[in-house]
Amino acid sequence: MAQIITYSPNRKIEKTVAQTYYDTEFLFLKNVSTKNIELEFAVIENTLDLAWSATFCTNQQCFSQIPDAGSLGSVAPNNEAYFSFNFAANETIGTGQVRILITSPVAPDLSDTVTFKYNVTEDGTVKAGPWANINFGQGVLTVLLQNPQIKTTLQVINLNGQLIFDQEIGHITSIPMRDYPKGLYIVAIKDENDRIINEKLVHY
Repeated sequence: MAQIITYSPNRKIEKTVAQTYYDTEFLFLKNVSTKNIELEFAVIENTLDLAWSATFCTNQQCFSQIPDAGSLGSVAPNNEAYFSFNFAANETIGTGQVRILITSPVAPDLSDTVTFKYNVTEDGTVKAGPWANINFGQGVLTVLLQNPQIKTTLQVINLNGQLIFDQEIGHITSIPMRDYPKGLYIVAIKDENDRIINEKLVHY
């Protein structure tokens, strides 16, 4: 059977959002063949505004900025690789996109592109959140700060009271949780002005 991945070909996630927007978009690539598929990616276009913040994770690793290229690893039959794209408009109006080429080093005819495009307007429908936003999906914890100039610390604590993550964070921080045991965690964020956000995270 030919090696194939299944998703909408040349898929584009396109959004018109407010200048206060921040969120994470996910795109999954499923191997529906009977053999493992090696996948790689390369960013072939990046026209995002320099004032915006954008990072992304794959099923292999998280990046603090958009990389030029990387690996999605070996995807087993009926398993998925994924991109999670973290975007913040930072009160800046504009239009831009990131286009990613997906290829296989062992199957030259297996290639396609995916695109994340944003049109940021002043009065989009997405409203501003608190000074820090916590998002957890597909095994990745993402924290976005409204003002990264303020020193802020992130802690993740398990139910046994053990500190599994404790460090100062930047504007967008992503932590893969897949290497940690399933269960309930406490996410604690504190800034230099003594503002505190505590949220429960259910990892299953």
